[in-house]
Amino acid sequence: MNRAGQKLTRRLLMVAGSALVIAPSAFAHRSQSVLTTVSWNPSRSMIEVMHRLHAHDAEVGLAQSAGVSAIDITQVRNQAQLMLYIEGHFSLSGPAGKIALQPLGAEFESEAILLYQEAKLAAPPPELTVDNQILRDVFDQQTNLVNVKLDKRTRTLIFSGKDGAKLAKDLL
Repeated sequence: MNRAGQKLTRRLLMVAGSALVIAPSAFAHRSQSVLTTVSWNPSRSMIEVMHRLHAHDAEVGLAQSAGVSAIDITQVRNQAQLMLYIEGHFSLSGPAGKIALQPLGAEFESEAILLYQEAKLAAPPPELTVDNQILRDVFDQQTNLVNVKLDKRTRTLIFSGKDGAKLAKDLL
């Protein structure tokens, strides 16, 4: 290859390398998803549930379910409405039947809102049936992940499309 060709090749490689450094942030697109963690607290004999939603997605979903144009999720009454929405779109059942989750509250973490629920049980169940429909009625591409860890094992359930309830077994 002649010297002019080598310079051109070097320049093209430098431009391509620079593009690779800059491009990932340009192509990054946040997906609509909710991360839910279900865990066992042995010291309190409680199943603890935490839902992590992107704050903007929560506002859009709550506004749509309320039939209004905009919602401010930083207001406590709107957080209470969001918790009611969560209660209607997320459920747990064990071998003894449906587990009644009690709302605990909400807090903000960066661009996310965290919502907490819990249920008192005598012992952790060996399996859980989980139904997670959170924001799946709002966003077509919504995908929800539920991590269930009641003992040493963690089971991850993924909900998308028209998925219904799923079973997490062998938890103990």
